[in-house]
Amino acid sequence: MGKTSDLDALVRGQIVGARHMNHSFSEIVRVLGISRSKVSTVYREYTDGGGGTSDRANCKGQLALNEHGVRRLSRIVRSQQRQTFSPITNQLKQGASPTVSKRTVQHSLHRMGFGSRRPTRVPLLNARHRAASLALAREHRERTLED
Repeated sequence: MGKTSDLDALVRGQIVGARHMNHSFSEIVRVLGISRSKVSTVYREYTDGGGGTSDRANCKGQLALNEHGVRRLSRIVRSQQRQTFSPITNQLKQGASPTVSKRTVQHSLHRMGFGSRRPTRVPLLNARHRAASLALAREHRERTLED
């Protein structure tokens, strides 16, 4: 397996089970095809009472915005809700996060639950609007697709 691959629960169980059946680390490495250090790490984590090891932290990049940056971004967006990504990004860069890109801001806002909202269709507001809509419907009532 690759250097940063994460072992699934089945392989971890096989490692622990093989050690409980008194198989040596060398036998487990040969049968499963996993590095010796990975086998010993999994078994040590198991015996220390840990819930298992996980390399997921090594498999993904760190987020460009830390918790403070996310809170700051949230404040910026709530204070000026009609801004586009470019001014928000520029405003965020003026603070402690100079390396934030427009795409990072987009992903962060999506993760935080912010998004653009399309206006919903609402009923016509007054009697004059309703009358105009009804007149248009009556005028075009007899139309067909060919017209």
